[in-house]
Amino acid sequence: MNEPLLQRIESTDWECKKEDTRYLTHIFHPYSSKYIPQIPRNLISLLTMKGETVLDPFVGSGTTLVECKLLGRNSIGIDINPLACLISKVKTTLMPTERVNNEAWSLLGKIEEEISAIRGSPTLFSHFKQKENSTVDTDVIIPNFNHISFWFQPQVLKELSVIKRHIDGVNDKDLRDFFYVAFSSILRTVSNADSDFGNLMISKKPIEKKLVYEKFRSKVRLMVSRMDEFSRLSDKSVQTRVIAGDARNLSALQNGSVDMICTHPPYMASVPYAEYQKLFLWWLGYDPNQLDAELIGGQRSREDTAERYIADMRCSFLEMHRIVKGERYCCVVIGNPVYRGRVWPLNEDFKGMGVDARFRFVKEIVRGKYKMTMGKMKQEFILIFQK
Repeated sequence: MNEPLLQRIESTDWECKKEDTRYLTHIFHPYSSKYIPQIPRNLISLLTMKGETVLDPFVGSGTTLVECKLLGRNSIGIDINPLACLISKVKTTLMPTERVNNEAWSLLGKIEEEISAIRGSPTLFSHFKQKENSTVDTDVIIPNFNHISFWFQPQVLKELSVIKRHIDGVNDKDLRDFFYVAFSSILRTVSNADSDFGNLMISKKPIEKKLVYEKFRSKVRLMVSRMDEFSRLSDKSVQTRVIAGDARNLSALQNGSVDMICTHPPYMASVPYAEYQKLFLWWLGYDPNQLDAELIGGQRSREDTAERYIADMRCSFLEMHRIVKGERYCCVVIGNPVYRGRVWPLNEDFKGMGVDARFRFVKEIVRGKYKMTMGKMKQEFILIFQK
């Protein structure tokens, strides 16, 4: 790395204390332990040129891909988690405002008519007029998954089931996925979960949950508005690909095929992604237990969790080295989690893995002065490697 570039990196504000982290499509869906968008934005701006290709092999909620779209870089996102792939695809798939707006109003009108009948009330909003002589079937088929009646109250289950069935009937896949993300994003807030943060546990004294349809409607309207703004600001000339795959074996990509890697791998055992996301996964037809068995850092109750995690991340570093072009950069963001009563220095472990994979370690940036996003972890480390 040349001296001027190193100086620009060192002079960049990496704390981003006053920055908005939920702009445009970044607000679409909650996702555990994602990095703030300013980190990939700064790294991509500093280390790539317009028209080049950036890979995120742990794409998560698609933060890197959104920033690439705004910065005029092609991007590839890979994740083994189907929910991650869905969110990333929806956040970066540009759709004409008129098209998504028309479909949204049509969908909401149909849902409202049915839910009004279930509630035994007139139409919920004056925007939609009750059809004359309308006959709506108020028998609702509830999906069957583990302890569903513990997680959701009866009136909530009915309204969620109606919303999901109408989304299933949307013909256009891009629009259908758009509405699935809106649906998935409200599930925890309308469930009996104890809080919106941390471990997913059923509250011992859940409050009555109401206005499920209204929450969905509000989220759809917000997403339509943000997608309109994102579409106007995005570079239409670049391509974004989201691939269901495994960072330990990136067989879909050729040697030396990307100009940069920018990623935030999962934490070792400290964030049980499949467990935290099981409400979303259940409703969208996926098995959280199967996903947990496949994730790097999954099945955290096993005695060999740390050993498996280290071995899996070594494989991932080897793959990243294979795929990035010569002399180009690989940036990895990680924190040091507490596991089995001690802090695991993943930043140091990752430096060793990178060097073992034949990267040259260039720079470590330490974030955490303001403790904005790290939770119990006091620092976050941005590691820059060069092939």
